[in-house]
Amino acid sequence: MTYFTVVNVFTLKNPDEAEAFEARFGTHVQWMREREGFQAHQAVRQDDEPATYVNFGWWDKPESFQAVMASDTFQAHAKEFHELVDVVADPSLGVLSLQGQASAGEAPLVALEFIEAKGDQEEFEAAYAAYAQAAARAAGFAWADLAKSLFTPGKYTAVTRWEDRDGFAAAKALPQYAALTALATIRTVTAAPVAGTRTPEGATA
Repeated sequence: MTYFTVVNVFTLKNPDEAEAFEARFGTHVQWMREREGFQAHQAVRQDDEPATYVNFGWWDKPESFQAVMASDTFQAHAKEFHELVDVVADPSLGVLSLQGQASAGEAPLVALEFIEAKGDQEEFEAAYAAYAQAAARAAGFAWADLAKSLFTPGKYTAVTRWEDRDGFAAAKALPQYAALTALATIRTVTAAPVAGTRTPEGATA
């Protein structure tokens, strides 16, 4: 099954305005959750760059998201966002979605992987699927998604959620991950969840 994914990177213009941004973002996503075609979302704040937030929005199809973007409410929210953050959007096609059984845990971790496939994209996608399936057997795995950029060939963004850092570290030590790194350049960033409706079962809350 394929689905439409919007990957938004928000960078605070003033790092001291994190609380104001999160409040506005919370209002925005509460409204978005009620729109037709919305499936789920996960927003995180990067550990290495606290002024940077990333939100993954999952939709049934591009047309649903485009209809929402055209609304007056969305445009008003976007104008408010641009007062506080710079925004980079990457419309993408979801190519993998894998569910685990783990709960969020006391210290949940989200791992972001910004990927540039070096060669054949089908080979890379198959290798990532093999890695994700192996990672799903590791303790603490909650879910994983891989999205392929619609505008930049070879560009992918992956997001996985874990109960804690131990499971994620174990997954990175898998031979399937080593095989994956031979096919792509991968920049991994850990992040803290900010808001989201994605659950281990893949349902919205």
